[in-house]
Formats: sequence, C-alpha cells, structure tokens
Amino acid sequence: MTELDTDTYPRNFYSAKLSRYDDAVFILQNIHYPYAAFAQRDGFGGFVLTSQPEWFRLPTGAVHFLSLAELNQDWHNLCGELSPEELEQIRYWKPQTVGEIILNTWD
Repeated sequence: MTELDTDTYPRNFYSAKLSRYDDAVFILQNIHYPYAAFAQRDGFGGFVLTSQPEWFRLPTGAVHFLSLAELNQDWHNLCGELSPEELEQIRYWKPQTVGEIILNTWD
C-alpha cells in the first residue's frame, strides 16, 4: 500500500492506493456498508471507477467488491432497499448510478 486516506469529509468512503511496479489502483470502501470498488484518479483529484486489475487477487471476505456492471447500473430499481434519508439525499444530488450512491462525495 502506498497511500491511505481515512479523512472522509465530505465523502462516504475510505481510499487506499495500491501499487505494483508502474501500475497503481485505488480501492474505495464505503464507510457505512461492506461495499468496495476499484478506481483511478481523474484529472481533477477525484476518482473514476474501474475494473479489478488482473494482478490483484481478492480473498473471500466480509467486503463485497462491486463490478463495473453493478456500479454502473441504474439505481431506480433498488428504491425499496434505501432509507427515507438516503432517498432525500438522492433527490437532492441526483446521482445516476448505484456507484454514485455507494461511493459519493456529497455526504
């Protein structure tokens, strides 16, 4: 691990940068739920969700790493699983995907 960021304001996830030779990937983990994803840095200091690198093998564990397909799916079909507070935030911030809800910078 080459970088760990546990300062979550104003976001709802931790980030850790893992490097292997000249390749690096970030792991983002939601601070409230056992969901995580892989990402790269964008040109503005934010993150772009990406797929798991081939060189990184995941052990089976308590955290569920979401695939790009899961992260990019429309969230509207999951409304029954969200709390009233979460739905209020969604109405305000207008995310388009599950990934934008699970790993957001508007908390």
